[in-house]
Amino acid sequence: MSSFALGLSGIGIMFALLLARQPVWLALAACGIIGNSILNSVSMTKFVTGTGVFDLASSYPLSVIPLFVLMGEVASGSRMSRDLFQAARVALSGLRGGLSMASIAASGAFGAICGSSVATAASMTRIALPEMRHAGYEEGYAASSVAAGGSLGILIPPSIILVIYGSIAEASVARLFAASMIPGVVLLALYLVVAWVLAGRAVDAENQPTPSTLERVKALLKPWHFILLFVSTIGGIYAGIFSPNEAASVGAFGAILIGFLRRTLDWSGLVSAIQASVRISCGLFLIIIGAKLFATFIVQTRLPDTLLELAMAAELTPFLIMALIVVIYIVMGCFLEGIGMVLITVPVFLPIVEGYGFDPIWFGVLVAVLVELGLITPPVGMNLFIIKAQSQTLDMARLFRSIIPFLIAPIILVALLFALPQIALWLPNLLF
Repeated sequence: MSSFALGLSGIGIMFALLLARQPVWLALAACGIIGNSILNSVSMTKFVTGTGVFDLASSYPLSVIPLFVLMGEVASGSRMSRDLFQAARVALSGLRGGLSMASIAASGAFGAICGSSVATAASMTRIALPEMRHAGYEEGYAASSVAAGGSLGILIPPSIILVIYGSIAEASVARLFAASMIPGVVLLALYLVVAWVLAGRAVDAENQPTPSTLERVKALLKPWHFILLFVSTIGGIYAGIFSPNEAASVGAFGAILIGFLRRTLDWSGLVSAIQASVRISCGLFLIIIGAKLFATFIVQTRLPDTLLELAMAAELTPFLIMALIVVIYIVMGCFLEGIGMVLITVPVFLPIVEGYGFDPIWFGVLVAVLVELGLITPPVGMNLFIIKAQSQTLDMARLFRSIIPFLIAPIILVALLFALPQIALWLPNLLF
């Protein structure tokens, strides 16, 4: 069997294991170790596996993951998400679908200090969904707006997905964070437009007093702790004051300090946040280690290089290649969770994308948008099941139907990234 055929077989076996409901890390690691054993000696495979695990476990760039996870867990436990929702509710009061739009806006803001779409969706479900039910919002519309808003945590920095992509692509995490900011704001605006349009048939007449301009400004300034945390972390990265690792440390410490000063965090809450951060980080690192072993196997088979040569020989246009990659991501997003999807595909697709002259920073933003689309795409959209788990009365079929209009927003953003790549590239080129 040729190396190319072996690489394709390895990918096929890996997907078979995933369809058999095996953990992502196990499917990746098993295929990587067995594939390396076939290509090399067993002793060499042991050496590659041991050094690969050690290098990743001691990787300084990847230390941002547990720190940003800790910052998000502390922020969630300190009720920052509730403060953001209350501020957005006042600021958007008087608009049609104001509560739905407030949940989306608050999700985008919370994602800027959380970095996890799952955590954002879980927090906003507990806070915003009961409010919208009480106001008479149609349940499917209310839940789908929370799911869509929750997905913003993947794109708006700090994004754990972008950190993982940066480690695979050997790209600057700071540039990736800068590149994702404007697309994240654009997607937030698109979600707000979709929510406003749908509110006409999903929301009864809202009898809420319209606040004055001064009241709206005061409401936006009330979550000062969020503004301070965001400016000190992401602002510090953009200004060149901190590296991403340093910013993550400052953010985690700042979230803890603010929580204690505002008396929204106690010692038991801090211990719970640390325990949750350790569990989440260990799970992420297991997947990353499995992906490293699988990527080593794929590189040795020269599968990406061979696919690039075949595409060049077939004279496929860059647009057609990228369209195929986008379709593959959308289909995979219907069945796989985001981090596993990135770790499986980027080692294969990135050499092809770079071979056709596309910027790897731009591609990282595109991947984040496509993963975000997968989070809310039935039948396996992670955010949809997070919301369902916290709302037992919610009908899943209704949620699947209600989320479909919100899928238009990320699809429009994908089109904009192709038509105007400077949406993603202007800010990093300006700052770095």
